[in-house]
Amino acid sequence: MSNITLDNVEKWRQSYNMALIVCNDKKPETYWTGKYLSNGKKEYKWKVNPSLDDLLKARRIAAIHRPQKYGVEGKANIFTVDFDCKAFIASGFSSLFPVSFTIGKKDSAGAIRTTHIEYEIDPKDKPKKIPSYEGSIEGLASGCSVIGGVDRHTIIDMDPQRLSKSELESVLRMIKFVNFLRECVKVYPTEDSQGRNKFCLRLAGALLATELTLKEKEKGMEVLCNVVGDLEVDNRVSRIEYVEKDPAAAFSIFHLCEYVGVNNTSSLAKAFDELKPESDDSEEEETVKPQGLTTLTLSEFAERNYPPIKYYMFPIISDECLGMIFALPGKGKSLFAMELAWRCSQGIDFMEWKFNENLDPPPTLYVEGEMSARQIQDRVLAMTERDRDRITDIDNFHIAVLKEQPNQSFQKLKTPEGRINVETAADAIYAKTGKKPLIFLDNVRFLMGNFNEKEGQDWIDFVLWLATLRAKGYSTYFLHHAVNTGEKASGSGYQDSNLDVNIKLSEPDEKVAADYSPDHFTQIQFEFKKMRENVIGQMMPFIMVVDKNTGSWSKVPVLNKTERSIKALLDDGKEAKDIICDKEGFSKANVHKTINKLKGENNGIDKQTINRKTKEVF
Repeated sequence: MSNITLDNVEKWRQSYNMALIVCNDKKPETYWTGKYLSNGKKEYKWKVNPSLDDLLKARRIAAIHRPQKYGVEGKANIFTVDFDCKAFIASGFSSLFPVSFTIGKKDSAGAIRTTHIEYEIDPKDKPKKIPSYEGSIEGLASGCSVIGGVDRHTIIDMDPQRLSKSELESVLRMIKFVNFLRECVKVYPTEDSQGRNKFCLRLAGALLATELTLKEKEKGMEVLCNVVGDLEVDNRVSRIEYVEKDPAAAFSIFHLCEYVGVNNTSSLAKAFDELKPESDDSEEEETVKPQGLTTLTLSEFAERNYPPIKYYMFPIISDECLGMIFALPGKGKSLFAMELAWRCSQGIDFMEWKFNENLDPPPTLYVEGEMSARQIQDRVLAMTERDRDRITDIDNFHIAVLKEQPNQSFQKLKTPEGRINVETAADAIYAKTGKKPLIFLDNVRFLMGNFNEKEGQDWIDFVLWLATLRAKGYSTYFLHHAVNTGEKASGSGYQDSNLDVNIKLSEPDEKVAADYSPDHFTQIQFEFKKMRENVIGQMMPFIMVVDKNTGSWSKVPVLNKTERSIKALLDDGKEAKDIICDKEGFSKANVHKTINKLKGENNGIDKQTINRKTKEVF
């Protein structure tokens, strides 16, 4: 049965804007041009722009990938994921690809299986190298692909989805992945649950050496189980996360091949080699002749008039500042960073940090890659309502959220395109306002995309880009997760190497938490782990108390049980000498240490807030 009908042909040509061509089998119909080639053979060309009648009578119809090449109107570029029809092994993995116009044919059991998925791409995004494997799944971006005719069935009938450059890169990566998974099907253990679990553990370890994202790996493992009929899907998929937590102890492709009894020249190993990250070196790249370093003599350098560092809020943020804020999930990174960004944009003091009255408030660019747009909107509206009498320019705060990006996805900061997108947005704000914005990246784990944060190599391009932004006069804060203990930022340590400011946020331990009800207040312990300026007193940790009702922020010192007892006596009006001599027996050192801590306390808490404090004894 053929899917070549009047309705389908008109839809393909008009609604989907495809350039169609008649095929007798898999090859397009051609005609002799009347000319001869240099080798003496006749020159043949495709019969393009067939009539509607020709198409309806055709045995098969194909869509041209690059219609402009043949002077034909149609889609800018068609890209085809072509599944191997032999035994239909690869077609079982079709769900790993973005949903688009899909064609299939019947297998020996009469079930319709995927043969082609068609996408639209921009011609300038056409990759130089496209995965092509004889007898397996491959990508096609030139020639044509059969979409209708004898033994062809339309599985998903929709306008071919247009892929962005990053989405196309993901599809190309997935073609390589499916080719590898296809080989895994051939050696997947049968029925033995323990053997299957060992196989999947080795497979998960091998995948650490690829550029696949965690989501892609997990989905691939899930579909692999479905293809081979393994019912313990959740257990097998959990192996991916298991090895991600301890990559140093994970198996490799060598161990996987050894387990299934094949060598490093097997089709399994070769398919895996295609998944490894490609070298950045390319023979096609233009060779740039080194121009040498720009150097200055000491006298020339001394005479340079470099502008002094300008602090917006001393000492936490300035121009040409590179900072990191890290914490465990849910411990206040976004809450704090967005508050800092907002107050800087309006020139509003933030706890003890006073905005420099000699400077105009800088614009801010807040890039949020994790939270929902509505959550962010609610938080921003609460801030603007609270500060409505202090707002200087509400449009000085710029925000980029995931929901507003093309296809609801940022191009990842691991890629040059992703970094250029951020810098282009910052440059546009600078061109509009005449002031370089403060840039906040929330958070790096989500915005970077597929990268191994424990490998210094994976941070290099990002860290060097941040240094370049700083040299251009931009200030950038990026948010990052902490290791499980919360004591340091997750990663190799390379991400810390170039920082001016490093801030650790955490939930105060119950032994030092301030006496505020968690129903009405959020407590965040703040600590500078690194600071460009050596400011006496600033390295002492303190607790930020956020009133959930009013959105106000207060600073209180970190006090242990003894220090809180001393504070209570001081609040009752006792002098230090009385407390030292008191029967409580507090030492002189503890009393004066407590007094010194309290000197830095922000007591600007209104009576309503005080009344809402709990009276529980620590």
